[in-house]
Amino acid sequence: MLKRVVIIGFVCVLLLACNGPGGQQGKGPLKIGLVTWLGYGPFYIAQEKGYFKENNVEVQLEKIEGDVERRAAIASGNLDAIALTLDSMIVLRSNGIPLKTVMAIDSSNGGDGIVAVQSINSIEDLKGHEIAFPSGLPSHFFLYSVLKEHGMKMSDIKPIVMDADQAGAAFASGKIDAAVTWEPWLSKAREIGRGHVLADSKTHPGEIEDVLYMRDEVVAKRSQEIEGLIKAWYKAVDFVTSNPAEAKTIMAKAFGLPEDKVAMLLPGIRIEGKLGNQNAFGTPDKPGFLYPLYDRIGDAWLSEKVISKRDTPQDGLAPEFVRRIP
Repeated sequence: MLKRVVIIGFVCVLLLACNGPGGQQGKGPLKIGLVTWLGYGPFYIAQEKGYFKENNVEVQLEKIEGDVERRAAIASGNLDAIALTLDSMIVLRSNGIPLKTVMAIDSSNGGDGIVAVQSINSIEDLKGHEIAFPSGLPSHFFLYSVLKEHGMKMSDIKPIVMDADQAGAAFASGKIDAAVTWEPWLSKAREIGRGHVLADSKTHPGEIEDVLYMRDEVVAKRSQEIEGLIKAWYKAVDFVTSNPAEAKTIMAKAFGLPEDKVAMLLPGIRIEGKLGNQNAFGTPDKPGFLYPLYDRIGDAWLSEKVISKRDTPQDGLAPEFVRRIP
């Protein structure tokens, strides 16, 4: 089952790890931690097609599905970077781990959403109803944003906290009347007679964005490698468009998925290539869409007590790499 899990819990051992010596910067490969998510497929394409080598950068991809393990690795310097949602980085920064986003990876384009029984016909109809969703994760932020867009607050609904897969399964089995989940549960809601998709990330875009974030010292000391990595990513994204069949084969193998499932899930993801990244970071005079998104996430997480303090996009975004590449 595909899962895009976002880091939230904070444990003492990780605070100790933050004070560890970390790795030697500029030596060895750039180590990137990621989870099983098709949006990260171009990393594997770049690796298999030799695009990293073409751009004079060595990259080591490490699948780390566990939140605590991934967090400990980035805090201690055993990882240089993590591919995950922007909201996860904001949580980590709030807890004292120095990180910056250097590249946009993908945006949910219908792959996440809110399912409800047929009697709930509008977002406003959710008022007073129980809704299942994972707390402090992208589904939580998506629900917060959709409710706010419709003049509502989280206090208008009755939260039931469970992970997105559990929420989708509970809805499909008739145990709850509404849930925030992702594919394949959105499709299943359309298939069963009692449910429909009330809102999704295609009708409400721009809320769930995966990014590549790196430790501050990596950003400061390995700029040429970071630029090479981004160039390789751009070429891999272009490959997905120009060679879709081979791209799906490479991604299916990398994530251990059937190719037909890859074909089904890919349309729900907008992978950010060169143009997408230019739009994400913008220019000094006209910052891109990551800047207001960063502020919206910070406001939401403060309001929902996911974080106790927040910073600004200028603190957490490193646009110089994308902006330097013509």
